[in-house]
Amino acid sequence: MERAKVGDVEVISLTDGGIRMPAEQIYPEAGSRIESYRHHLTDDGQALMQVNCFLLRADGRTVLVDTGMGPEASGGLLSELREAGAEPKDVDFVVFTHLHGDHTGWNIERESEKPRFGAARYLVSRADWEHARAATPESASFRRDVAPLEALGCLELALGGRRITPALSTVATSGHTPGHLCIEISSRGQRGCILGDLVFTLADVAEPGWRVVFDGDHAAAARTRLATLERLESERSLVGAAHLPGPGLGHFASVEGRHTWRALGA
Repeated sequence: MERAKVGDVEVISLTDGGIRMPAEQIYPEAGSRIESYRHHLTDDGQALMQVNCFLLRADGRTVLVDTGMGPEASGGLLSELREAGAEPKDVDFVVFTHLHGDHTGWNIERESEKPRFGAARYLVSRADWEHARAATPESASFRRDVAPLEALGCLELALGGRRITPALSTVATSGHTPGHLCIEISSRGQRGCILGDLVFTLADVAEPGWRVVFDGDHAAAARTRLATLERLESERSLVGAAHLPGPGLGHFASVEGRHTWRALGA
């Protein structure tokens, strides 16, 4: 867990665990070019991807962005939330960058089948909702963790440009999924962004045009990735990244013509 400020907005990273995967599977067309990034991998070539969620305190509201992998993965989100000084009942909004299972896992209490964040409105991208609903079959995580929100009366379908609080709003960043959203922060002349799955490892930060196996529309994802990296660099935005190392808080910068990640405090 790590804290930062964007103007008056408090940004707290909450880690729900991590994922290991061979780099060659993440970047199936990179070939020998992956060797340039071996120093970011484990000795056996595994990429380590954090599963980070973010708690935002803004304008008197408490907003949770994404809910991690959930109890089946023995995730630590709830304990990290309490360490940050919040309980599930304190959350006013749960906002999803997208609906993949490592971002929606703590939505529903397994025993009671009630919303875990009982006072919250759950904001879901309309395009992602419709895409997940149309899938045959529906994914198990969507059916368990997302679809019940509709009947429970706490679901709100959102579009890019939805203002959550005066300092927080969603922005459409399609490509990884049809309705992928980032959460933009603007307060006292400072900027921030909760990035979701626009990047995955330090390799695709440096190589935003690489094909990433997780992306639904590879060409659109690459365009969105590059445009967003360039914008966040120029704005000097604080970035909360779902899968980058450590707490996932930092800044993007350009070094010798390549994008790079500077973790907070590094």
